Amino acid sequence: MRQALYVVGLTAVWVMLWDDFSVANTVSGVLVAGLLLVVFPTSRRILRARPIVIRPLAVLRLAGYILSQLVISNVRVAREGVAPRQRIRTGIIACRLRTTPPGMITLSADILEISPGTMIVDARSEPPTLYVHFLMLREPLEARHEVAHLERLVLRAFGADTDVPAREEAPS
Repeated sequence: MRQALYVVGLTAVWVMLWDDFSVANTVSGVLVAGLLLVVFPTSRRILRARPIVIRPLAVLRLAGYILSQLVISNVRVAREGVAPRQRIRTGIIACRLRTTPPGMITLSADILEISPGTMIVDARSEPPTLYVHFLMLREPLEARHEVAHLERLVLRAFGADTDVPAREEAPS
């Protein structure tokens, strides 16, 4: 049953990409979807790895934080773009994370990536570390605190109870 849902979903994407709902596109979509599922079989272990936890109030807090950071970083980048004298001080900071689930690490990295003035250069899983390039780096410790705060918000919004750190530690 699950495989049939995958075929339907992949076929729908195929037809939308061709932007033409026709018998030929639908049949070719089914064939491509079937081929993809044979070449890249889904693993039941991956599908049942972890249930998704959503805490609505924490999600709202995270969304508010993201929106405020987007406004602040856009203003900073725009101000530097029109300033007569550049005060840009760039740097790459290694930010250790306290969580290990790949989904939480990826979500934290994605949120950092969409913010103007920051870019993920590398991500390591052992130990969980994000290497973040900051366009306007003031203090390395302050940058680590910002990443740690974002990680806490992500974990509180979507992490399992075991993912949320029990104690607050200073980022290293």
